[in-house]
Amino acid sequence: MAKKPSSIPVLTPLYKEKPPAPVAVGSQRSKNPRRQWLLFSVLLVVGVIILSSVSYAAWGWLKNIKIPTNPTSTPVPSQTFNVQRTADYAGLQYTVVTIQYAPSFADDGIHPGAAVVRVNMNVANKSSNQINVAYYDIARLLAPHLSALNPTNVSLSVGPKPGTSEIGWIDFSAPTGLQLSALKLQLGSAQLGEYLVTIPFTGNFNPNNYTDRTSAQNLDFSYYFPYNNPRLLTYHLSSVDIRDAYQGVQTKAGQQFYVLNFRVTNPNGTAVAPGFGYDYIRISFNGGPIHPPVYNTLPYTFNAGAKSVSGRVVFTGPVGIKAFTIEFLVQYGSGGTEFSVSL
Repeated sequence: MAKKPSSIPVLTPLYKEKPPAPVAVGSQRSKNPRRQWLLFSVLLVVGVIILSSVSYAAWGWLKNIKIPTNPTSTPVPSQTFNVQRTADYAGLQYTVVTIQYAPSFADDGIHPGAAVVRVNMNVANKSSNQINVAYYDIARLLAPHLSALNPTNVSLSVGPKPGTSEIGWIDFSAPTGLQLSALKLQLGSAQLGEYLVTIPFTGNFNPNNYTDRTSAQNLDFSYYFPYNNPRLLTYHLSSVDIRDAYQGVQTKAGQQFYVLNFRVTNPNGTAVAPGFGYDYIRISFNGGPIHPPVYNTLPYTFNAGAKSVSGRVVFTGPVGIKAFTIEFLVQYGSGGTEFSVSL
């Protein structure tokens, strides 16, 4: 028996769900990074341009700004101080005329310190010798509570000619607050052990401590030269000079030069050649060891009948000697003849 269809109606849905559309994954991955990189590149270029413009403008602005390095420093007042003091060093006569104190000088571009002290001087060479001086080595400015100041610039010749004088200056870099009246100029090399000359700009000062002095003498010595027929020579000591320098050489500290000025006569009918003064003339102080000369101008030979041939023999010895002994050596033998000299 066949079944009858059901009489209950079947409801048909009014809509059907559609499956989600597939996402184009590959398309988005390929398009979005290109846009991002393009945008990033544009922004980067624009940023660089803006940054460069700002930096250039800022640099121009900063260059025109002057920042004081020491806004609290006190300006150095320019001063001039009159000195007019003279002393001798190495055979030259130095007169400190004035000193100046200023932040700088127009003719001196070397001033590393806060100020410059300029020592204006007159330098005279009254000798007959060419004397050379290295001012950067021997000139120092002394100030209380400071190490000795070295020169920064010099306007003086290294060797004034014999019989001439010159005017110039030595500059020293200095700090602020110096009292000019308390300064001193020192001449001489402490490193070489020289006798130092100090010129204070005020206060006690005795220039005679640095000047030569002469002790007049009138003594005759007979020197017996025994070689090649014995002969007698007469040595007349006319004076002894006591000096701190000789021919541009400054003596050592605690020493002086003793210059013996002789006139020699040869009464013989033949020439006599005792040699130079280095060979046979010696000196001793206070009974101490004998010393050879350091300089000599006596000739090697005295001609027959020569009279009053001038020459000098120079020794170094302690400061303040009042007497010494001259010894004429017996050449080619031992011993000699001694003569006492008082100063």
